[in-house]
Parts: sequence; structure tokens; C-alpha cells
Amino acid sequence: MRGDLLGAGENEKRYRRRRRRRQRLARSVRHNFGRDTILIVGHLKVGKSTLFSWLVGKKQVQFTYPSTGVELSQGFLSTGKYRKLVDAPGIISLNDRSEDAFVIRDLLTRKRVGAVLLVLDAKNLKRGLALAVHLAEFELPLVVALNMVDESAQRGLEVDVKRLSNLLGVPVVETVAVEGRGLSQLKRKMATPRPLRINLEYPDYLSGLASHVASVLEGYPLSARAMAYQLVTGLKRAYEVLDDHVDLDVAEKLSEEIRQQNDSWKTQPDIAITKVANRQAQNIVKKVLKTQGDIRTRFADRIGIWTRRPSTGIPIAIVTLVAVYVFVGWLGATVLVDLLEGKLLGQVFIPWLQGWVDLIPESHLWFRELITGDFGLVTVGIALPLGIVLPVLATFFFAFAVLEDSGYLPRMSLLLDRAMRRIGLNGKGLVPLVMGLSCVTMAVLTTRMLDTKKQRIIATLLLVLTAPCAPLLGVMMVVLADLGLGATILVFGIIFLQVIIVGMAANWLLPGRKQDFMLELPPLRLPKLKNSLSKTAHRLYWFLKEAIPYFIIGTLVLYIFQQVGFLDVIRDASRPVLVKFLGLPKESADLFLMTFVRREAGAALLAQQMQSGLYDGVQAMVALVVMTMMMPCVNTLLVMFKERGIAVGSALLVFVMIYALLLGALMNLVLRAIGVEF
Repeated sequence: MRGDLLGAGENEKRYRRRRRRRQRLARSVRHNFGRDTILIVGHLKVGKSTLFSWLVGKKQVQFTYPSTGVELSQGFLSTGKYRKLVDAPGIISLNDRSEDAFVIRDLLTRKRVGAVLLVLDAKNLKRGLALAVHLAEFELPLVVALNMVDESAQRGLEVDVKRLSNLLGVPVVETVAVEGRGLSQLKRKMATPRPLRINLEYPDYLSGLASHVASVLEGYPLSARAMAYQLVTGLKRAYEVLDDHVDLDVAEKLSEEIRQQNDSWKTQPDIAITKVANRQAQNIVKKVLKTQGDIRTRFADRIGIWTRRPSTGIPIAIVTLVAVYVFVGWLGATVLVDLLEGKLLGQVFIPWLQGWVDLIPESHLWFRELITGDFGLVTVGIALPLGIVLPVLATFFFAFAVLEDSGYLPRMSLLLDRAMRRIGLNGKGLVPLVMGLSCVTMAVLTTRMLDTKKQRIIATLLLVLTAPCAPLLGVMMVVLADLGLGATILVFGIIFLQVIIVGMAANWLLPGRKQDFMLELPPLRLPKLKNSLSKTAHRLYWFLKEAIPYFIIGTLVLYIFQQVGFLDVIRDASRPVLVKFLGLPKESADLFLMTFVRREAGAALLAQQMQSGLYDGVQAMVALVVMTMMMPCVNTLLVMFKERGIAVGSALLVFVMIYALLLGALMNLVLRAIGVEF
């Protein structure tokens, strides 16, 4: 039952190594956690992160939980004995096998936090209360935020909050996270959390063994009952946690006792625990929930059904994607780019700045070039991200926030589950692929939500090879706007075709098993304009904070290379590949140097070079496709090595670079042969 984690032949030396590892991990998390820390726990899409932002403000830090790739956020509270607040990822269940669920179990089991803020969706009370039943095993003080009470009221649902608080034995506060409603009361109640008062009515054979295991673990710095149920159900890495705390002979004895009992069980422990939790949650729901019919709810439910049926869901998906393209491609890439880059910067600010720069003596010509030259810090390093990238990114982030808040993206995942299985993924795999259109680096991190190693490798490969992140996508829109709709369809069609071809090939070549698809479907809702604008502003802020230094560094490198003559050396050295193989002008070497620093920086430079007449339509399309597929940015590269390992990451990088060059050469040959012009 313990797999290969702890075999009968493990020796004392290996055990001591694990003890040392535990001590190192404890030291590494000591400053982020403690008895003055509250952990936010909840299902996916219940408003946890929004509540977290309201409670701690903008002073947040992100960090990775040791020995995992799970990102956590931390902020600080200003009142009460609890000084720190940590936001954990949303989970399907505490019994889930994902790394996200493991991190939450690990924090609670090792008593690394002092209390829990449980966020429930008032529309899905039974699911949330089932999670509360599981949390009762950890015997930690708790506060409940009953969120989305406005949407539950629209559905004709009314929760008796006072009675719910009495039944659970903990404070319960009604909140509307997107509006900040109920925050003052929630802050006050967070100062006085209490342990859940729930009787855990598990079957005798299960509770008996768990009680025995818990009695053995008494006196260790663990939540004994919670640890017992994790061992009995064989949850991920439970025995690693046990080995970090107890003596070797105790761990071996418990393992043998559980293994012997497991052979006689008719129902698997995790199934039995889930049934008990759901039954107890349903009993509570019957006592506190009142329902009334509501025509708006029934209409929203009908729309939700339409989005999941292929006959209606596919047309809805097509209309949605076309609307996003029109919004981003017309408003962002045409109207706003022309306003900012063409008029405000190109006709007003840069000519004004050039007038001042021309006053610099001829003896300091190098300084003129540094400010407003071909690779000037202002004309390239600042004008490109602000004039070309920023306006398109603003419209894309807003559209993406609306799709997120509406609850539509998970329905698209369910709709495309069957198609995703052909490329080795399931419907859940659509989530990181769609997130890749926002940020490939973050999307690679989210591949950990996938269930198997095969799925995570395939998803990472498709993201690095084919996903244009939002900044790059925005600049592509600008370039393609000058080439016409035909070029747009052709470029994105070629990229999408690679998702199918490479995905199917990887699914066939890589070993691994198929995985069932389970994904929480939040209710469809009308997005809040204020919330969508807030998300857009937050993402733009972080983009500017992170990207502008890269633009400036990349521009400065190109300027130095130009001044010392090294840029011409690079152009001449890359001529066989860029000019003869891909059919690009030798100046395209500048693009790929910038692309390595920041993908959208290279594309923005392409847009600027096109205005100078360096490229025809075919060359521009080849450059866009190769740039998208060949060069992950530095951040993505580092995250890919971190998540997939050096060996797999290196293999993926070599493959995508060779594949992109071959595809670019093929595009050039075919388009020239058939006489395509744009």
C-alpha cells in the first residue's frame, strides 16, 4: 500500500536522510507559517483569491511550497493575534491526488498554521460543507466565509446563517467578494476562530483502525486523526510525512497493520469517507437551506446546458472566440495602437523628444543614438511596450477576465473533452492551454493540475511550441492587421494545426494511461464590470513591472552589439539559416535576439521593421510562426526546467527549435511556390 516509498528493506541511513530533509523543510517554511497564520481553503472558483486581496491589500508575496511546484500567496493582517494570511490554490477535494491538495493537507497535518478560513459558495453549499467535514479531522480553529450570497439569492436560495453557525460551532459570515461586502465583519470574526463541532460518523472498521493509528501518533507534532485517515486511504505522500516525524519501527508497524486490514475491506476507505462527508453535509443543508423557484435561475441553467451540448455549444464557442478576436483585433490592435503608437508617441512625444536630443553636441552622437536611434531606449525600449503591446494587452486581459468571471471557460473544457483526448489530454487540459494565451510561464506552472506525467509533458510541449502569450498575441494582431484577414487565418490556422499534429504524435509515442475527467463547473453568471476592470488593471501592472526592464535590456544589448559591430557578425553568421533556409532578410537576426529576451519584444520589433519595408507578407508570416514556436522566453524556459526536469526540458527545447525551423522553411517554400501574396 505504501508503494515504493518505504519498503521493508529500508535501512537506518535512509531514515536519517529523511529526518534531515524534514529539518531543512521546516527551516525553509518557518518564516512563512506559524501559529499566527491563517490558511484560506476552498474549492475552485469560490472567490478565495478575491477575498484574500481585500483582506491583505496590495502587499502580497508569492512563494513556492518546498518540495513541490505549488505557488502560494502571503499577506499580512493588521488586527488580532493572527498576523499572516496565506492563500492556497483551489481544490476539488482534500482527498484529491493533486499536488495542490497535498500542500493543504501537509500544512494542516504538520500544524504549520494556527487557523483556517474556509470559503464556501452559497450556491453549492453541500459541496462546501463536505469539505468542512474533512477539515474537522484536523481539529484546527476555523472561520467560514459564506461567499456569493447575492448569486444564491438570485437563484432563490436562502441560508439560515445563524443556525449554520450553531450547527458547525464556528463563526459564519456572509460575503460578496467581488464587491467587498461583509469584509469588516469577517475581519472581526477571524480574530476568534473555533474548532468545528461535527461528529465524524465513519464506518466502524474504518474509524476503529483510524483511532488505533491516531493513538500511536499521539505526542508527535501532527494532527493525529487526520494523519491516520490519510494513511488508511493511501493518500499521496502521506507516508513521507509520517517518516519525517516518527521512528522507523513505528512507521513500519503502522504500515503493516494497515496493509493487513486493507485486504479485508469491502469498500475502499476514500470512497467510504467521501460518502460519509456528503451524507453529513446533506443533513446540515436540509436544516439551513430554503429554496424558492426563480425564473432567472432556470434561464441561466438552460444557457449552461446549451454551452455543454455539441450541437449548440460549438456554435456558441465559435461566436465567443470571434467576438474576442474582433474586440482585441479591432479595438486593441487597430484603434488603440494607432492612437498610442501612431499619434501620441509617433507624432507628438518622440518628435518633441528628438528636438531636445538634437541639441546634444555632435561629439556625443553615441548618446543621441542611445536615446532615439534605431535601437534607442525610448524609441524601442519604451515606445514598443507602451505603444504596441500595452493597448492590445489591455483589451485581451479584459476579455479574458470576462470569460473567467462568467464561468464559461470550464464549460468549454467539458465541451472539448473528447477532442482533447486525441492529443493525450482531457477536458482539464484545456485550462492550461487557454491560460497560455495569457502567460505561457504561468500556464506551464498550472500543468501540475493534470493527473499524469504524460499529460503534463504533452501540455508543456504544446504550450512552449504553439501558445502565443497575451503580449506576443497582441503584437501579432498588430502585424497581421496590416496583412489582412487571409494572413491572420493562415498564421493561426498553421499554429492550431501543429497542436493537433504534435499532440497526436506525442500521445502515440509517450507511454502513459488515460485518466478520467473531473472538473468543477461553476454557475454561469453575469461578470461584474468592476471586478473585470480590477483584474485587467492588476495584470497590466504586473506586465509593465516585469516586461519594461526586459525591453530596455534587450534594446541596450542590440545597441551595444550595433556600436561594436557584433550585430553585423551575428547577421552574417545566421544568414544560412535565416536568409537561405527561411527566406527572411538578414535583419531578422535582431528579432530573434530580442525574442530570446522577451517574445513580444521581438514581435514588436518586427512590427517596427515592417513599417520600414524590410519584409513582404510571406516573410512576416514565416517570422511570426517561427518566433512563436521556436523561442520560449527566459522565464518560461526556467519554469519548464523546474517543472519537467533538466532532461525532459532540454529534450523539449531542442525539439521545438528544430521543429519551428523546419516548419518555417516549409512555409516559405510552399507559399512562394503557390504564389501567395499579402
